[in-house]
Amino acid sequence: MKKLVIAMAIVTFTTIVSAQNSPIRLTVDASEKIATASKLFNGTNIEDINNQTNGGVFSQLLHGEAFEENIETDFLNLDKADYSKIYVMLDERRIPHLITQSNVYNRLNWNSLTEKYDFNSKDVYNANPFQHPHVISGYRFPTRFMVFDSIPENIQKIMLERVNGNEQISKFWSKLTSGSAQYDYKLIRDGKAYTGRQTQGITFTNGTGEVGITNHGLYRMGIHFESGKTYDGILRIKAEKPTTVYVSLRDEQGKVLAEKPYHIKGDGTYEKMEFELTPKSEALEGSFGISLKSAGHIELGYAFLQPGEWGRVKGYPLRKTFIDALKKQGIKAIRYNGSMVDVGADTYNYRWKKMIGPIDERRVTYRSGFSPYATHSFAFVEMLQLAEAIDAECIIGMSMDETSEDIRDFVEYVNGPITSKWGALRAKHDHPEPYNLKYIQVDNERIISPGYVECVKKFALAAWESDPEMTIMTSLNIGTDLKNYARGTKQYELSSEMVKWFIDQEKGDNIAWDPHYGGWLGFANDPGYTHEMGIDLQEELAKDYPGFWLSLHPMEENGSRCDWNRGLAHAHNWNKNQRYGDHFEMLGTANTFQPHGLHYMWDQGRIHYNSHNIWFQPSAYIDEAMITNWLPNVIKTTSNNEKLVDITAKIDDSGKTLSLYIVNLSDQPEETIINIDNFKYKSKADIWTIGGCDLEDENTDKEMFKVVPKTSQIKLSKNDTKYTLPKYSYTIISLTK
Repeated sequence: MKKLVIAMAIVTFTTIVSAQNSPIRLTVDASEKIATASKLFNGTNIEDINNQTNGGVFSQLLHGEAFEENIETDFLNLDKADYSKIYVMLDERRIPHLITQSNVYNRLNWNSLTEKYDFNSKDVYNANPFQHPHVISGYRFPTRFMVFDSIPENIQKIMLERVNGNEQISKFWSKLTSGSAQYDYKLIRDGKAYTGRQTQGITFTNGTGEVGITNHGLYRMGIHFESGKTYDGILRIKAEKPTTVYVSLRDEQGKVLAEKPYHIKGDGTYEKMEFELTPKSEALEGSFGISLKSAGHIELGYAFLQPGEWGRVKGYPLRKTFIDALKKQGIKAIRYNGSMVDVGADTYNYRWKKMIGPIDERRVTYRSGFSPYATHSFAFVEMLQLAEAIDAECIIGMSMDETSEDIRDFVEYVNGPITSKWGALRAKHDHPEPYNLKYIQVDNERIISPGYVECVKKFALAAWESDPEMTIMTSLNIGTDLKNYARGTKQYELSSEMVKWFIDQEKGDNIAWDPHYGGWLGFANDPGYTHEMGIDLQEELAKDYPGFWLSLHPMEENGSRCDWNRGLAHAHNWNKNQRYGDHFEMLGTANTFQPHGLHYMWDQGRIHYNSHNIWFQPSAYIDEAMITNWLPNVIKTTSNNEKLVDITAKIDDSGKTLSLYIVNLSDQPEETIINIDNFKYKSKADIWTIGGCDLEDENTDKEMFKVVPKTSQIKLSKNDTKYTLPKYSYTIISLTK
């Protein structure tokens, strides 16, 4: 029987660097330590919440849980890769338009959530143009909108029928009918929605059979049901009279694998209907159904489906398979922050007090940076539980507009004793032990300003009321331009002011800086490397404040791709970052997870998944190798051609194990001559290598093991060891005394 398994195995440079004729000489001096590396350098980042988590690490198996989305876009016949990028929106005239998520940084004038429709027509037609139109599956978007007038007439007709007819079904859900049943589906916006502003109405008007809807998981990729395993869930459902509702699990053809009737009172409130189902056979891409089998009317406000405790960790809403993948990757630090904090239309809804309590009672939807219909079903608490489950340090990014009182209360909630007001609430929420959070980050990727500096101070003073040891982390990118944050600039002046304030509070160790950095092939050789990583700023501030050393936590290596090009760049960054190890406290890479083939902007997930498989992209294998045979002490190395072959070496505390980490950036195999001084090693060496392929190669759902590591053993001579590196490769040579 096919299982949901972790599919893992060991088996754009702007200018291609070509091989040189003579061997490249690599030298290592085991007696000269140059830096200390930390396991905290193996960090990751979760940003575009519902896209990276639902149907993945978060146990929620459904997509469109709050029924907020408008009608389905099946009539557009979108390519699979584009399905996540286009939605139908209504203006105040109930005229439908198409909106794209292909560039959410092109901001829009959304209506308030208190209004019935998403946009006013003036804002649709006045939207800011893209620099160049986006063509998505043949549909041309000059702005974020493809306005109704420009949509082909046959598509216009279908859209009008859908938004006004009797098949108004929220995107990600499908019609379920049988027999002679007559039906009416309505998307209800009457100001009485359970979550957000829209409810899914289902009416079985007459006839016999069944009327309902099905959900097929994240972006309709299907839901994997394992035979004989329990699945439980919750519906928030309203009826005006006693009603029997059926919930079911179905296979790819719609065949029922499990079904139960549930009776609701029908008192006009959104009743909480809890259920449990056990499928009689397996489905790799199944669906979940909600239906009526006799005349009646229901309104659906929220739906949740998850594996039973067998498929989760510690009872948390976290799927064991995904937690196991993060453990295998060796993740030791994880950041929860990104454009959901600062880019969306409803950032006022990104507040921690709206993110706690039972998942079905977090009655908030908001237009986040990435999702036009985001929820808080996965939020701060789930992230803290995830970090706990993988034994990693956690960074929580909060809106800079949180009040002092709420910041203080948050720290008490996560770290306070159960005798405190908010610690007691945490215990009531089934976690009596403190989460021991050490880092709070102030918003995401902001530009330094007097206002931002004051917000950092606000966070510090408020947090320290509840936990004097809390570290406050900035999110301020620096870039490779050496003029940015240079001494004498306003940026440097504000940085210095902020640092001095922490020092004056005798809290110089409680400020941290997170500058995001490049994951493109060649970044590690860029002249601006130390600048973008924050090292230049760190060293300048140390001159001004003797004894102070700015704690650097660059937590987003951004590469915008998943293939071996990204993997090789990531390996090169690992090498360079470790040689500068004394400058960093923590390092991270974006992004953590990605539903395969279903990104909408950032195509850089390092663990991919579909309904029934999860697998590593090349860069994740590099992390795994680093942590599996971790060595902390970085020693001196040289390469006589660093632009072509980069080398880092590390040794353990006992001085008995030494490893070489070698990046070949050439498009050809490279012959090297290796000399290791002050370490008498056995001749047998363990080899771990990945690459030797085209830069565009990646691991897909059809070829999950295309770019994977290979291991071997060789004998090395004591002097002038010759070793040929495969093209575009990363090789680890491990030696023992």
